[in-house]
Amino acid sequence: MKTLPFLILLWIIQLNQICIAQDEKGSTQELIERIAETFADDYSEEIDLTPIVEDLESLIESPLNINQASRTDFEKLYFLNSFQIEELIKYRTQMGGIYSIYELQTIEGFTPEVLANMDPFIVFLPPDNESVNYLKQELNFRYVQKLEKAEIFPSDNSTTQENKGFKPAMLLKYRAQKGEKFKFGLTADHDSGEDFFSDTNIYGFDFYSAYFGYSGKKILKQVYLGDYQVKAGQGLIQWSSYGIRKSINATKIRQTGQGLRANSSSDENRFFRGAAVDLDLGQFELITYYSRLNSDANISNEDSLGHVTEVSSIQISGYHRTEGERHDEKALNIQVAGAHLIYRIKHLSLGINGSYQKYSVPLLLSDQRYNLFYFNGDQNYNLSTDFLWVQNRVNFFGEAAISQSGGKAVLAGMEAKPANELSFSLLYRNYATNFQSINGTSFSESSRNSNEKGIYSGLMLFPFKHLKISSYLDIYDTFWMKFTTNGPVHGNDWVMQADFTPNTQFSIYLRVKSENNSIKSSLDVPIKPDLNQQVKRARLHLDWQAHEKFQFRFRTECVQYTKADSSENGWLIFMDAIVHPIEKFSATTRLAWFNTTSYNSRIYSYENDVPQYFYIPAFYNKGLRYYVNCNYRLTESLSFYLKLSQLIYFDHSIIVGSASGASDVPNKTDFKVQVKYRF
Repeated sequence: MKTLPFLILLWIIQLNQICIAQDEKGSTQELIERIAETFADDYSEEIDLTPIVEDLESLIESPLNINQASRTDFEKLYFLNSFQIEELIKYRTQMGGIYSIYELQTIEGFTPEVLANMDPFIVFLPPDNESVNYLKQELNFRYVQKLEKAEIFPSDNSTTQENKGFKPAMLLKYRAQKGEKFKFGLTADHDSGEDFFSDTNIYGFDFYSAYFGYSGKKILKQVYLGDYQVKAGQGLIQWSSYGIRKSINATKIRQTGQGLRANSSSDENRFFRGAAVDLDLGQFELITYYSRLNSDANISNEDSLGHVTEVSSIQISGYHRTEGERHDEKALNIQVAGAHLIYRIKHLSLGINGSYQKYSVPLLLSDQRYNLFYFNGDQNYNLSTDFLWVQNRVNFFGEAAISQSGGKAVLAGMEAKPANELSFSLLYRNYATNFQSINGTSFSESSRNSNEKGIYSGLMLFPFKHLKISSYLDIYDTFWMKFTTNGPVHGNDWVMQADFTPNTQFSIYLRVKSENNSIKSSLDVPIKPDLNQQVKRARLHLDWQAHEKFQFRFRTECVQYTKADSSENGWLIFMDAIVHPIEKFSATTRLAWFNTTSYNSRIYSYENDVPQYFYIPAFYNKGLRYYVNCNYRLTESLSFYLKLSQLIYFDHSIIVGSASGASDVPNKTDFKVQVKYRF
């Protein structure tokens, strides 16, 4: 507690000395973070938003020509909804082109806020403009170090090794693009606690990934060799990486941005490695792909020669720090082959999607009742059909699928805008208990596209000029028990948020959220009944552009967790200052103070960070967190980024860390530096 007055004084001094944050247009990095945060509200720290962040950063460097971009191109601007895209395309067709950001103001749905978001990502060039065919390259190197000594360091045999320290994490990314035709990328990742050019890892970085891509304008639309992602339909059987979930963008529930994508994420297991081709056949489009990837898996059986004969689960963490984690590294070879055929006519598109998966050894889950209907074996296939019907005021979409097990899944939805001041959405899903989709990521309450049915409704209302109201309600059930329950789950959650923006310098919103479902009882009895649990949250957020060079944010959030007759509470308060004292330098500082009963009443908050990275920490127990995040552009080509953050727990008995190293000091201090070079 002695550090609290000092930190508050330090933060006040910073506010008084730095008077002064962004220019009228604002920092593009802050804009990207604000957009990404709208998708982070319903996620924990495990979710990977890297594809969203990298898409937006790439578009800042190579903006869309608004007079050439397709519907799929515009969908990469995640803040645009289907109706805005259709209105833009219709206006462009009628007028023959758009040549000013001010011209967009005349298009329905393009508010000053939307135009400010779009400005960094678009250019106004003739529709037949030839792109400049030069080579653009970018190199990023990131170094992350924990500053506390690892005084407690658990090894695989549970003995204690003293003063080992925390090993650093490093990331190297290189990407190159020549015009619009050729692209190449290389990613090298090293997690904290892993050996580097020594012992069990003589090749330096623990993970390497690379891709080569070609884009054509005739039949051969796209080709990828190396590592890539595939997104098809509404994600029931094939959707790599991030997929649409519930968020405060209440009416945006359709999976967008379909097709092939380069994989530049540091995720070590959830991508494809091989070759993929996208063919433009007029009204038809055909995507085919083949992947052969060695994935981490928990080994459950080996033969006398040490060859793996069975695995019990697939690992996705990518950590290879301990002997056990290294033993499971690349234990399972996964082959995937598939195709997606799309037919388009005017405002209608129809698709057929097929995927086949083959494992090198059987996946046999543990003999638990909740695993009864999950996939077991060494091969699986899925088939599906999807559709999208786009009209001016209403869109209908859906997908129906079947798996080798005979399990079926269906998803159908609608997005509508009957008036300028009103839009709403509806979505129904029904995923059978025995529907087994290995690579799918569709709209759902859980992480699996199975054992769930539900109906979702979203609403967005503009009752007055400066007021926006967003809300959704989702009601869902499961057919069978889950890992966290002894019986089927009956749940619902709803959100309501009111945004008030009287001018471009000030905005405020109030959000209320409630989640209800069931969980296993912790009672020490032979048959443990499921108990109802409820989480209620309320948030007040204020954003104030106090000066052309200074921006201020304030947030307070409280939570109440109830389970049976017990109740827990928690709250979080943070203050941000964003400053741009000179053109080449900017900084963000935050001081957060939190107090919750336990992890059950935790509070998540998206955090400003270095480029191509995101962080959504969970705040629980009692403590403080502060950080200073700076960036300096030395030249047009070379930029430096630095972040220093510290988490301080008031309870000194808390052990901070994991298998890569732990400390009995109740602090967690991270130093992060990144260098970006464009040439």
